[in-house]
Amino acid sequence: MDNKKSRKKTMEEYIEEAARKGARETVNLQRQQRNLNLYRTTERLLRNYKTYQHMMEDLEEYGFEPVGKSHSISVAPPPGSGVMDRVDLYDEHVAARRASYERTKARYDEIDAVVRQFEDREEFIVIRMYYFNEDATGADRGDAKPYTFEEIAEELSAIGLNRSVQTLRKWRTRMVQDMTVLVFGVDGAVSIEARDPMQGQPEEGGTDGQT
Repeated sequence: MDNKKSRKKTMEEYIEEAARKGARETVNLQRQQRNLNLYRTTERLLRNYKTYQHMMEDLEEYGFEPVGKSHSISVAPPPGSGVMDRVDLYDEHVAARRASYERTKARYDEIDAVVRQFEDREEFIVIRMYYFNEDATGADRGDAKPYTFEEIAEELSAIGLNRSVQTLRKWRTRMVQDMTVLVFGVDGAVSIEARDPMQGQPEEGGTDGQT
């Protein structure tokens, strides 16, 4: 009995133990990724794509410069925090807006790079109409209520592209799945494999995939 307690592990036993530990960690990671619906996250990025694009194209609207007597630069500092003059408050405001811009630009650049991988494909028209709220010719629909798949099918039929609602749904699902993998890599692939994104989604009318 004492010999068993004092016996040192062999190299093979160390390797086997490490392999079992690694396998357990891999399984736990996969379980965590299955709980993440990265398909839906990609949908949110697509729905915000045009907003990000507009912000990148019109920097004046981003608000780097305080407007008039901005609350952010006129409010007195809290008690005990020391005195900040207007120059310090101004610089603080600009720095905060610049940091916000950089985060937004990073999100936009990421999804824009993915979008450009698909924009020449026939199926991409569904992405434009369903997520970007563009019409069949590519014109921005502004504040118009987002299309349903039935409405997309009607619009496309009017320009000579006859596709069933089922086909349009399949186009959308496959393209968003492919985009999810490009954006999130292995994590995105695991998330997609673990669930069917067509199941349990809300009805159309612009709420599908939104939070």
